[in-house]
Amino acid sequence: MEIAFKNKRIITNIALGLVWIGIGISYFFESEKKLWKPYVIIALGIAYIIMASYEYFYKYLIISDKQIQVNIFPKKQINIDEITSADYNLNDYTFTTSRKTLKVVRSRISPDDLPKFETFFNEVRSKLRDQDPLLSYERK
Repeated sequence: MEIAFKNKRIITNIALGLVWIGIGISYFFESEKKLWKPYVIIALGIAYIIMASYEYFYKYLIISDKQIQVNIFPKKQINIDEITSADYNLNDYTFTTSRKTLKVVRSRISPDDLPKFETFFNEVRSKLRDQDPLLSYERK
């Protein structure tokens, strides 16, 4: 299952990239001597465009039968069978193993894919509760 980034984030990165490229190109129309400044600004704009295309083609989350992978820099992954706890706190989903912690930021998930991810998250939590009866205890 693939969970995409929000479209707003991708569109914002494209817009920022185009703005930076436009500013960089505008330096070439000035009569002053051009040094390195316009090239750096154009490179910054290209970096935003590359980041937007990366986020479009490589989805935010890839969930397979064996692992969860978050495609941000650096890529993070965690094996599903090693998960010891799954929590939702302060708009973040957190998966924890004995060695690693993986955070999934809810605000980065596409609204179309959010129900699929929440279903997966609830399944993982219910499996963990079935394995450890102390986790299913709730105060009244």
